[in-house]
Amino acid sequence: MISSNAGFAPTRLSTDSLPERDRLEFWREAIARGVAKLEVDPVPDHLPSARMTLVALPGVDIACLSDSGMCYRRTPDLIDSDDLLLVVALAGARTMKQLGRKVTTCAGEATLLSCAETGHAIPRELQRRRLDIRIPYNVLSPMVGDVEDAICRPIPSTVDALRLLVGYAAALDDLDIGLTPSLALSAATHIQDLVALSIGATRDAAAIARGRGLRAARLKAIKADILGNLGQHDLTVSNVALRHRITPRYVQMLFETEGRTFSSFVLDQRLSRAHQLLTDPDHAGWTVSAIAFEVGFGDLSYFHRTFRRLYGATPADIRRGTRQDSGNGIEVRTPIPRDVTQ
Repeated sequence: MISSNAGFAPTRLSTDSLPERDRLEFWREAIARGVAKLEVDPVPDHLPSARMTLVALPGVDIACLSDSGMCYRRTPDLIDSDDLLLVVALAGARTMKQLGRKVTTCAGEATLLSCAETGHAIPRELQRRRLDIRIPYNVLSPMVGDVEDAICRPIPSTVDALRLLVGYAAALDDLDIGLTPSLALSAATHIQDLVALSIGATRDAAAIARGRGLRAARLKAIKADILGNLGQHDLTVSNVALRHRITPRYVQMLFETEGRTFSSFVLDQRLSRAHQLLTDPDHAGWTVSAIAFEVGFGDLSYFHRTFRRLYGATPADIRRGTRQDSGNGIEVRTPIPRDVTQ
Protein backbone atom coordinates (compact mmCIF):
# COMPACT_ATOMS: atom_id res chain seq x y z
CA MET A 1 0.00 0.00 0.00
CA ILE A 2 0.99 3.63 -0.49
CA SER A 3 1.31 6.01 2.42
CA SER A 4 -1.57 8.48 2.33
CA ASN A 5 -0.70 12.15 2.46
CA ALA A 6 -2.13 14.29 5.23
CA GLY A 7 -5.03 15.60 3.19
CA PHE A 8 -5.80 12.45 1.17
CA ALA A 9 -5.45 14.60 -1.95
CA PRO A 10 -5.01 13.14 -5.44
CA THR A 11 -1.54 12.96 -6.94
CA ARG A 12 -1.33 13.48 -10.71
CA LEU A 13 1.62 12.32 -12.80
CA SER A 14 2.24 12.45 -16.53
CA THR A 15 4.95 11.85 -19.10
CA ASP A 16 3.54 14.50 -21.44
CA SER A 17 6.07 17.20 -20.58
CA LEU A 18 9.09 14.88 -20.76
CA PRO A 19 11.34 14.38 -23.78
CA GLU A 20 10.37 11.23 -25.65
CA ARG A 21 13.67 9.52 -24.82
CA ASP A 22 13.08 9.93 -21.05
CA ARG A 23 9.45 8.85 -20.78
CA LEU A 24 9.87 5.11 -20.44
CA GLU A 25 12.63 5.30 -17.84
CA PHE A 26 10.73 7.90 -15.79
CA TRP A 27 7.60 5.78 -15.73
CA ARG A 28 9.58 2.64 -15.03
CA GLU A 29 11.45 4.04 -12.02
CA ALA A 30 8.97 6.52 -10.52
CA ILE A 31 5.72 4.65 -11.01
CA ALA A 32 6.06 1.04 -12.06
CA ARG A 33 8.91 -0.07 -9.83
CA GLY A 34 8.44 2.55 -7.14
CA VAL A 35 4.63 2.52 -6.71
CA ALA A 36 3.06 -0.41 -8.55
CA LYS A 37 6.03 -2.81 -8.22
CA LEU A 38 5.99 -3.78 -11.90
CA GLU A 39 8.51 -4.03 -14.67
CA VAL A 40 7.74 -1.97 -17.77
CA ASP A 41 8.64 -3.02 -21.31
CA PRO A 42 8.26 -0.86 -24.42
CA VAL A 43 5.91 -1.82 -27.22
CA PRO A 44 8.00 -1.81 -30.41
CA ASP A 45 7.43 1.07 -32.82
CA HIS A 46 5.13 2.95 -30.40
CA LEU A 47 5.88 6.10 -28.41
CA PRO A 48 5.49 5.46 -24.65
CA SER A 49 3.04 7.79 -22.94
CA ALA A 50 1.20 7.64 -19.62
CA ARG A 51 -0.91 9.65 -17.19
CA MET A 52 -2.06 8.66 -13.73
CA THR A 53 -4.16 10.07 -10.92
CA LEU A 54 -3.55 8.35 -7.60
CA VAL A 55 -5.69 8.65 -4.48
CA ALA A 56 -4.35 6.88 -1.38
CA LEU A 57 -7.02 6.24 1.27
CA PRO A 58 -6.85 4.22 4.49
CA GLY A 59 -6.64 0.62 3.28
CA VAL A 60 -7.32 1.43 -0.39
CA ASP A 61 -5.16 2.84 -3.20
CA ILE A 62 -7.02 4.01 -6.32
CA ALA A 63 -5.22 4.76 -9.57
CA CYS A 64 -6.83 5.95 -12.79
CA LEU A 65 -4.31 5.29 -15.54
CA SER A 66 -4.08 6.03 -19.25
CA ASP A 67 -1.11 4.63 -21.13
CA SER A 68 0.16 3.50 -24.49
CA GLY A 69 3.33 2.03 -25.90
CA MET A 70 4.05 0.02 -22.71
CA CYS A 71 3.30 -3.38 -21.21
CA TYR A 72 3.80 -4.61 -17.65
CA ARG A 73 5.23 -7.64 -15.79
CA ARG A 74 5.37 -8.52 -12.11
CA THR A 75 8.70 -10.26 -11.52
CA PRO A 76 9.78 -12.21 -8.41
CA ASP A 77 12.18 -9.49 -7.27
CA LEU A 78 9.40 -6.86 -7.27
CA ILE A 79 6.96 -8.80 -5.08
CA ASP A 80 6.78 -7.06 -1.70
CA SER A 81 3.20 -7.61 -0.49
CA ASP A 82 0.16 -9.85 -0.73
CA ASP A 83 -2.17 -6.99 -1.67
CA LEU A 84 -5.00 -7.70 -4.09
CA LEU A 85 -5.55 -5.57 -7.19
CA LEU A 86 -8.87 -5.13 -8.97
CA VAL A 87 -8.15 -4.00 -12.54
CA VAL A 88 -11.11 -2.43 -14.36
CA ALA A 89 -10.81 -1.72 -18.08
CA LEU A 90 -12.23 1.71 -18.94
CA ALA A 91 -11.10 1.77 -22.57
CA GLY A 92 -9.08 -0.62 -24.69
CA ALA A 93 -8.48 -4.33 -24.22
CA ARG A 94 -5.62 -6.26 -22.69
CA THR A 95 -4.86 -9.83 -21.72
CA MET A 96 -3.55 -10.69 -18.23
CA LYS A 97 -1.92 -13.92 -17.11
CA GLN A 98 -1.44 -15.16 -13.54
CA LEU A 99 -1.52 -18.49 -11.69
CA GLY A 100 -1.63 -20.30 -15.02
CA ARG A 101 -4.86 -18.51 -15.94
CA LYS A 102 -5.49 -16.02 -18.72
CA VAL A 103 -8.23 -13.40 -19.00
CA THR A 104 -8.89 -10.66 -21.54
CA THR A 105 -10.83 -7.59 -20.42
CA CYS A 106 -12.56 -5.01 -22.60
CA ALA A 107 -14.18 -1.72 -21.60
CA GLY A 108 -16.33 -2.10 -18.47
CA GLU A 109 -14.94 -5.52 -17.53
CA ALA A 110 -12.57 -6.34 -14.68
CA THR A 111 -10.43 -8.98 -13.07
CA LEU A 112 -8.69 -9.53 -9.73
CA LEU A 113 -4.91 -9.95 -9.56
CA SER A 114 -2.54 -10.80 -6.72
CA CYS A 115 0.49 -8.66 -5.95
CA ALA A 116 2.06 -11.75 -4.34
CA GLU A 117 2.24 -13.62 -7.65
CA THR A 118 4.19 -13.11 -10.84
CA GLY A 119 2.26 -12.33 -14.00
CA HIS A 120 2.08 -10.06 -16.99
CA ALA A 121 -0.31 -7.99 -19.08
CA ILE A 122 -0.33 -7.83 -22.87
CA PRO A 123 -2.04 -4.84 -24.54
CA ARG A 124 -4.55 -5.64 -27.28
CA GLU A 125 -5.11 -2.01 -28.28
CA LEU A 126 -2.64 0.87 -28.43
CA GLN A 127 -4.61 3.33 -26.27
CA ARG A 128 -5.88 2.07 -22.92
CA ARG A 129 -7.48 3.45 -19.79
CA ARG A 130 -7.99 1.47 -16.62
CA LEU A 131 -8.86 1.76 -12.98
CA ASP A 132 -6.62 -0.05 -10.49
CA ILE A 133 -7.87 -0.55 -6.93
CA ARG A 134 -5.39 -2.05 -4.49
CA ILE A 135 -6.54 -3.47 -1.15
CA PRO A 136 -4.60 -5.46 1.48
CA TYR A 137 -5.25 -9.21 1.40
CA ASN A 138 -6.24 -9.31 5.07
CA VAL A 139 -8.92 -6.66 4.45
CA LEU A 140 -10.56 -8.13 1.35
CA SER A 141 -10.10 -11.86 1.90
CA PRO A 142 -12.55 -12.18 4.85
CA MET A 143 -15.23 -10.48 2.75
CA VAL A 144 -14.93 -12.86 -0.23
CA GLY A 145 -15.72 -16.58 -0.17
CA ASP A 146 -12.61 -17.87 -1.98
CA VAL A 147 -10.38 -15.00 -2.99
CA GLU A 148 -7.70 -17.25 -4.54
CA ASP A 149 -10.24 -18.77 -6.91
CA ALA A 150 -11.33 -15.27 -7.98
CA ILE A 151 -7.85 -14.28 -9.16
CA CYS A 152 -7.53 -13.80 -12.92
CA ARG A 153 -11.19 -14.64 -13.53
CA PRO A 154 -13.43 -12.40 -15.69
CA ILE A 155 -15.87 -10.01 -14.01
CA PRO A 156 -18.44 -8.91 -16.61
CA SER A 157 -19.52 -5.31 -17.10
CA THR A 158 -23.10 -6.27 -16.23
CA VAL A 159 -22.24 -6.68 -12.52
CA ASP A 160 -24.14 -3.87 -10.82
CA ALA A 161 -21.60 -3.31 -8.05
CA LEU A 162 -18.81 -2.98 -10.61
CA ARG A 163 -20.62 -0.26 -12.53
CA LEU A 164 -21.28 1.64 -9.31
CA LEU A 165 -17.67 1.18 -8.26
CA VAL A 166 -16.43 2.83 -11.46
CA GLY A 167 -18.71 5.83 -10.90
CA TYR A 168 -17.72 6.15 -7.26
CA ALA A 169 -13.99 5.99 -8.03
CA ALA A 170 -14.40 8.51 -10.87
CA ALA A 171 -15.77 11.03 -8.37
CA LEU A 172 -12.62 10.62 -6.28
CA ASP A 173 -10.49 11.00 -9.40
CA ASP A 174 -12.15 14.37 -10.09
CA LEU A 175 -11.27 15.79 -6.67
CA ASP A 176 -9.20 18.97 -6.63
CA ILE A 177 -8.66 18.99 -2.88
CA GLY A 178 -8.08 16.33 -0.25
CA LEU A 179 -10.65 14.59 1.89
CA THR A 180 -10.92 14.95 5.63
CA PRO A 181 -9.76 11.86 7.59
CA SER A 182 -13.35 10.86 8.38
CA LEU A 183 -14.49 11.20 4.76
CA ALA A 184 -11.39 9.35 3.55
CA LEU A 185 -12.12 6.45 5.89
CA SER A 186 -15.77 6.37 4.80
CA ALA A 187 -14.82 6.43 1.10
CA ALA A 188 -12.30 3.64 1.64
CA THR A 189 -14.93 1.47 3.34
CA HIS A 190 -17.38 2.04 0.49
CA ILE A 191 -14.75 1.12 -2.09
CA GLN A 192 -13.86 -2.06 -0.20
CA ASP A 193 -17.54 -3.02 -0.04
CA LEU A 194 -18.06 -2.49 -3.76
CA VAL A 195 -14.93 -4.44 -4.67
CA ALA A 196 -16.07 -7.36 -2.51
CA LEU A 197 -19.53 -7.30 -4.08
CA SER A 198 -18.01 -7.17 -7.57
CA ILE A 199 -15.86 -10.22 -6.90
CA GLY A 200 -18.45 -12.19 -4.95
CA ALA A 201 -18.83 -11.38 -1.27
CA THR A 202 -19.90 -13.92 1.33
CA ARG A 203 -23.54 -13.77 2.41
CA ASP A 204 -22.80 -11.91 5.64
CA ALA A 205 -20.30 -9.54 4.03
CA ALA A 206 -22.69 -8.86 1.15
CA ALA A 207 -25.47 -7.94 3.55
CA ILE A 208 -23.20 -5.43 5.26
CA ALA A 209 -21.78 -4.08 2.00
CA ARG A 210 -25.21 -3.56 0.43
CA GLY A 211 -26.25 -1.44 3.39
CA ARG A 212 -23.04 0.55 3.31
CA GLY A 213 -20.87 0.85 0.19
CA LEU A 214 -23.53 -0.09 -2.35
CA ARG A 215 -26.03 2.35 -0.88
CA ALA A 216 -23.49 5.19 -0.86
CA ALA A 217 -22.49 4.51 -4.46
CA ARG A 218 -26.11 4.38 -5.64
CA LEU A 219 -26.87 7.69 -3.96
CA LYS A 220 -23.81 9.30 -5.52
CA ALA A 221 -24.82 8.00 -8.95
CA ILE A 222 -28.37 9.28 -8.52
CA LYS A 223 -27.12 12.72 -7.48
CA ALA A 224 -24.89 12.85 -10.55
CA ASP A 225 -27.90 11.90 -12.70
CA ILE A 226 -29.91 14.75 -11.18
CA LEU A 227 -27.12 17.28 -11.71
CA GLY A 228 -26.85 16.24 -15.34
CA ASN A 229 -30.58 16.61 -15.96
CA LEU A 230 -31.60 19.66 -13.90
CA GLY A 231 -33.07 21.42 -16.90
CA GLN A 232 -35.43 18.54 -17.69
CA HIS A 233 -38.98 19.26 -16.55
CA ASP A 234 -39.70 15.54 -16.23
CA LEU A 235 -36.97 15.09 -13.61
CA THR A 236 -39.14 13.00 -11.30
CA VAL A 237 -38.27 10.34 -8.77
CA SER A 238 -40.01 7.77 -10.98
CA ASN A 239 -37.95 8.60 -14.06
CA VAL A 240 -34.68 8.62 -12.12
CA ALA A 241 -35.55 5.29 -10.49
CA LEU A 242 -36.33 3.81 -13.89
CA ARG A 243 -32.93 4.86 -15.26
CA HIS A 244 -31.17 3.24 -12.29
CA ARG A 245 -33.36 0.12 -12.35
CA ILE A 246 -34.57 0.53 -8.78
CA THR A 247 -37.91 1.50 -7.24
CA PRO A 248 -38.96 5.10 -6.54
CA ARG A 249 -39.37 4.17 -2.87
CA TYR A 250 -35.76 3.00 -2.71
CA VAL A 251 -34.60 6.33 -4.20
CA GLN A 252 -36.56 8.14 -1.48
CA MET A 253 -35.06 5.90 1.18
CA LEU A 254 -31.54 6.72 0.00
CA PHE A 255 -32.18 10.43 0.47
CA GLU A 256 -33.85 9.79 3.82
CA THR A 257 -30.53 8.44 5.12
CA GLU A 258 -29.30 12.05 4.81
CA GLY A 259 -32.38 13.47 6.48
CA ARG A 260 -33.83 14.94 3.31
CA THR A 261 -36.00 14.11 0.31
CA PHE A 262 -35.48 13.67 -3.40
CA SER A 263 -37.54 16.82 -4.06
CA SER A 264 -35.56 18.99 -1.63
CA PHE A 265 -32.29 17.88 -3.22
CA VAL A 266 -33.55 18.73 -6.73
CA LEU A 267 -34.87 22.09 -5.53
CA ASP A 268 -31.61 23.04 -3.82
CA GLN A 269 -29.61 22.11 -6.89
CA ARG A 270 -31.86 24.07 -9.22
CA LEU A 271 -31.72 27.16 -7.01
CA SER A 272 -27.96 26.88 -6.74
CA ARG A 273 -27.63 26.60 -10.51
CA ALA A 274 -29.94 29.60 -10.98
CA HIS A 275 -27.80 31.63 -8.58
CA GLN A 276 -24.68 30.72 -10.56
CA LEU A 277 -26.27 31.84 -13.82
CA LEU A 278 -27.55 35.09 -12.30
CA THR A 279 -24.05 36.00 -11.13
CA ASP A 280 -22.29 34.84 -14.30
CA PRO A 281 -21.39 37.76 -16.62
CA ASP A 282 -21.69 35.42 -19.60
CA HIS A 283 -25.42 35.14 -18.88
CA ALA A 284 -26.06 38.82 -18.18
CA GLY A 285 -28.29 39.02 -21.25
CA TRP A 286 -30.59 36.26 -20.07
CA THR A 287 -33.88 37.23 -18.45
CA VAL A 288 -34.71 35.89 -14.99
CA SER A 289 -37.54 33.83 -16.46
CA ALA A 290 -35.19 32.31 -19.05
CA ILE A 291 -32.79 31.30 -16.31
CA ALA A 292 -35.62 29.81 -14.25
CA PHE A 293 -36.75 27.75 -17.22
CA GLU A 294 -33.18 26.71 -18.02
CA VAL A 295 -32.70 25.12 -14.59
CA GLY A 296 -36.02 23.29 -14.71
CA PHE A 297 -38.61 25.59 -13.12
CA GLY A 298 -41.97 25.75 -14.86
CA ASP A 299 -43.71 27.98 -12.29
CA LEU A 300 -42.10 31.43 -12.03
CA SER A 301 -43.90 32.41 -8.83
CA TYR A 302 -42.66 29.24 -7.15
CA PHE A 303 -39.13 29.96 -8.38
CA HIS A 304 -39.17 33.51 -6.98
CA ARG A 305 -40.65 32.37 -3.67
CA THR A 306 -38.19 29.54 -3.03
CA PHE A 307 -35.22 31.56 -4.27
CA ARG A 308 -35.96 34.40 -1.88
CA ARG A 309 -36.49 31.99 1.00
CA LEU A 310 -33.04 30.48 0.45
CA TYR A 311 -30.97 33.55 -0.43
CA GLY A 312 -32.86 36.32 1.40
CA ALA A 313 -33.11 38.28 -1.85
CA THR A 314 -34.99 38.10 -5.12
CA PRO A 315 -33.29 36.93 -8.32
CA ALA A 316 -33.40 40.53 -9.58
CA ASP A 317 -31.75 41.75 -6.37
CA ILE A 318 -28.94 39.23 -6.79
CA ARG A 319 -28.39 40.31 -10.39
CA ARG A 320 -28.45 44.06 -9.58
CA GLY A 321 -26.11 43.60 -6.65
CA THR A 322 -23.68 41.62 -8.73
CA ARG A 323 -23.58 44.19 -11.51
CA GLN A 324 -23.25 47.17 -9.19
CA ASP A 325 -20.61 45.72 -6.92
CA SER A 326 -18.54 44.15 -9.67
CA GLY A 327 -18.21 47.62 -11.12
CA ASN A 328 -16.93 48.90 -7.77
CA GLY A 329 -14.50 46.04 -7.41
CA ILE A 330 -16.33 44.68 -4.35
CA GLU A 331 -16.98 40.98 -3.98
CA VAL A 332 -20.48 40.01 -2.90
CA ARG A 333 -20.94 36.90 -0.79
CA THR A 334 -24.46 35.52 -0.70
CA PRO A 335 -25.72 32.61 1.37
CA ILE A 336 -24.88 29.20 -0.08
CA PRO A 337 -27.34 26.30 0.10
CA ARG A 338 -26.50 23.53 2.52
CA ASP A 339 -24.07 20.94 1.23
CA VAL A 340 -25.83 18.79 -1.35
CA THR A 341 -22.87 17.05 -2.92
CA GLN A 342 -21.88 14.59 -0.22
